[in-house]
Amino acid sequence: MLKKILCFCLIFCLSLPLGIAEELIPIVPLTQDEIEETPAGMHHYLLLCSDSWSGSSEDAPRNTDGIMLVTVDTIAHRVMLTSFIRDMLVMRPDGAYGRLNGIAKRFSIEEMMQTLNSHFGLDIQKYILVDWNNVANIIDALGGVDITVTNGESIRLRDKNAYKSDWTEPVLKGAGTYHFRGYAAVIYMRIRSDISVDGERYDYRRTTRARNVVSSLADSLREVDYNSAVQIATTVFNNITATNMTLKDFLDAAGYAFELRDADIEQFRIPIDGTGREFYYMEMATQQIDVPANRDALLEFLFESFVVRETVE
Repeated sequence: MLKKILCFCLIFCLSLPLGIAEELIPIVPLTQDEIEETPAGMHHYLLLCSDSWSGSSEDAPRNTDGIMLVTVDTIAHRVMLTSFIRDMLVMRPDGAYGRLNGIAKRFSIEEMMQTLNSHFGLDIQKYILVDWNNVANIIDALGGVDITVTNGESIRLRDKNAYKSDWTEPVLKGAGTYHFRGYAAVIYMRIRSDISVDGERYDYRRTTRARNVVSSLADSLREVDYNSAVQIATTVFNNITATNMTLKDFLDAAGYAFELRDADIEQFRIPIDGTGREFYYMEMATQQIDVPANRDALLEFLFESFVVRETVE
């Protein structure tokens, strides 16, 4: 009798995946003709961070685990940071499916921009590629950054073998706001914990930490004059791995930032809540998201939320 029960359970378990297995939701990218023109006064800059402390280059980028779009709108007077989860399942340039963070490595950074454009209805044309060492150097060159951490985050930082007491001012002792050096800020951004903070865990919280650092760094520069803004742009230009922007492009961006120095920095994340799920594809752990829903939400955030754009003559 026991053998019959065990056999029945085995047959049931083997047949169960055939009945409830989660299927791949097809992804249909937009064509170029379906992507609306970027409104006047809006400028996109794609920030990519290689998962490496050194050795990455434009010709041979590593996985880009940091993916953030900086958007400035000089007409609506807005500054927006949008993070994209690194293991998002996307349609690759060759028509196969793969993770977003591998597109630049497998194909090119240009193809990475095109993938984001076709999936989310954007027209990103400028990018900046950095590695973790670049990020630390830029933060140090700009005087460090103030970061508010939870008690759990402070414990994770102090558990690192490389931890030194001069990582922060004052010495890191628990929850609170500290002034971080560049290296410590990078380690903070790379925390990937199962402890929930504001309802986010793992890579979801990681993207928020990265936006918090960029936002806090921008806040610390609000009082600079125009000449200092130009110097900062030059400093950043000299401390990156690769870009398709010229120094003039950087100086133009500095001018936009100076013009918007009193604007609130707004944050957004793809995928939005309730539209992503863990999904194993070709033995890869990915996030399968509702692309149309996220595209609509992102375009609403960028183009329609909060401000009615003025008519430009």
